[in-house]
Amino acid sequence: MITKLLGLGMVAASFVVVYLFEASSNSTGFLRILHWPAMFLTGVGPLGLVFICYDSGLLGRTFGLLLGTSPTTLLRKQRREILLLHKLGRDFYEDGPEVFERVRHKGLTSWVQKVIERLSVRMPTRDIRDLCEMERDHRRIRMIQCLNVINMGVRLSPSMGMLGTILGMVRLLSTLDDPSHIGPHMSLALLTTFYGLFFSLIVWTPLQQKVERLLDIELESFNQCVTWLETLDARKPIDYFTEPLGVASQRKDRAA
Repeated sequence: MITKLLGLGMVAASFVVVYLFEASSNSTGFLRILHWPAMFLTGVGPLGLVFICYDSGLLGRTFGLLLGTSPTTLLRKQRREILLLHKLGRDFYEDGPEVFERVRHKGLTSWVQKVIERLSVRMPTRDIRDLCEMERDHRRIRMIQCLNVINMGVRLSPSMGMLGTILGMVRLLSTLDDPSHIGPHMSLALLTTFYGLFFSLIVWTPLQQKVERLLDIELESFNQCVTWLETLDARKPIDYFTEPLGVASQRKDRAA
């Protein structure tokens, strides 16, 4: 409820600022593009609508995801974990399940930690694989929910810009008898559309791409774990386990 009230207040404040201060800029020349009421409307307004549409728990997860691990860092961690799983698979064929009891979990992702912990207590690999698939589906749903929050921001920024354009045109048509007001109203009409597209393309779209990249990497990590467990369960050579792009070349470079 608090987040919805906060969002409603942000949206209302955006329109109040535009209505009261649209003509407050005294900048000339190129600096007239820095129309702060238009920036406030298209920057704060969509964020307020996002607060209205989603609950605080989902918003917290989304902000945590955006401020958390970068895709590049997560990809490096994934590659290290794949190398670790290769080594553990070979050691498992030689020494048995005891190898999983000696693994240090520091620096590993949570689902890899759970897989190794379950193997160390002799849980059947088929059961671990089923649990891993369930966790993968649960994680995918939660990340798609976060992605939907960002997608709404991508859509709403241009829409708020169009609302500002309509507001500017309405005020322009109502003051045609006073030429001194035509410029400020026209600036509002054009610049709100500009900043709506600007925030959508420069702010929200990169955030959208980050969450999509994180989702792809995490799902790939889950799939790699499932494939690895299937390899162990079938007692296939560990080299059948598919390596992600870049791991094989990384091995060759270290060997050289």
